[in-house]
Amino acid sequence: MNDSDDTSQAGGPQSNDLPKLYSLNGIGFATFFGSMLAGFFLLAANYHALGMKKPAMAVVGAGVLVFCLYFLVVMSFVGPTSMGPTVGQNGAMQFDMTQAILSNVGQVLFLLLVTQVLQGKMLSTFKEDLQGDFHTVTRSIFVSFLAYVVLATFCLILLSLLGLMPEVTNSAVSA
Repeated sequence: MNDSDDTSQAGGPQSNDLPKLYSLNGIGFATFFGSMLAGFFLLAANYHALGMKKPAMAVVGAGVLVFCLYFLVVMSFVGPTSMGPTVGQNGAMQFDMTQAILSNVGQVLFLLLVTQVLQGKMLSTFKEDLQGDFHTVTRSIFVSFLAYVVLATFCLILLSLLGLMPEVTNSAVSA
């Protein structure tokens, strides 16, 4: 008998039997390109891949709630009229990207912290002990961007139905 066959059958699950999960790096890049909604979706996808349906739904629900609150806070500080470009003295359009970049970096750091707390030990055990595979970062970004479009639309509809969306008036735009 071959010893390698005995150890693979006697040990834990083979890496071929394990689902692919999204790595911490994948979740971080996905959050950068698709906001925290995308990162929460990938966290939920990891739980779902492991057969943990209730935590997956809880993470999606928490993600929608956190994103809605984040959106309301950002809109109260920045306001809807500040999202548009301004025209400089030379006639060129100017965009202030500082707030957007800082906001985006903040989302990434927040989601990396949440991921580390919720799944950090699980992801390291999955990779080191179980020899599991992760999805590529490219797939993480693509899947999370699609999830972001769907979930952000849902969040904005929900905020509109609750009457929490800021309104833009003509006087605010012309000011």
